[in-house]
Amino acid sequence: MRTRAGGARGYTYLGLMFIVALLALTTAMASVVWSTVQRRENERQLLFAGEQFAAAIERRHARPESAGAYPKRLEDMLGDTLHRELRQVYPDPMTGRREWGLVRDVAGGIVGVFSLSGDAPLQQKRFTGARSYRDWRFIAPSAGELASAAPDQPASAPAR
Repeated sequence: MRTRAGGARGYTYLGLMFIVALLALTTAMASVVWSTVQRRENERQLLFAGEQFAAAIERRHARPESAGAYPKRLEDMLGDTLHRELRQVYPDPMTGRREWGLVRDVAGGIVGVFSLSGDAPLQQKRFTGARSYRDWRFIAPSAGELASAAPDQPASAPAR
């Protein structure tokens, strides 16, 4: 009685195809996890940059020589080392550009910033009801009621 030597090859091929499919599935799941981790990191960076802008706007507003006025441009807060409220105009981590939405007071001064990304945020604790990152407003504390003001056009900073 003769046995077929090629019969085992079919099972080996099926086993190999199963392993390749399993590796592809694992890679796809890992990319989804990595994407979520990256978005969470970008949200953390957005919170940092937004808080830096709000604090810088507040410091600029509190300076005696500003006479209680808010800055007209983000670059106005860079200044020299003695009167610098802001180290740099941070890029928006959600869009990757140095372009921000601005919230202005009635005199045209900047009282806050927001991201121009229309993506839905993962974090909902701090900004309850936010449908996109555009709803995350970083407003100087002294601006008070202006937090609900209509946003201005996007502003871009010069590349550094």
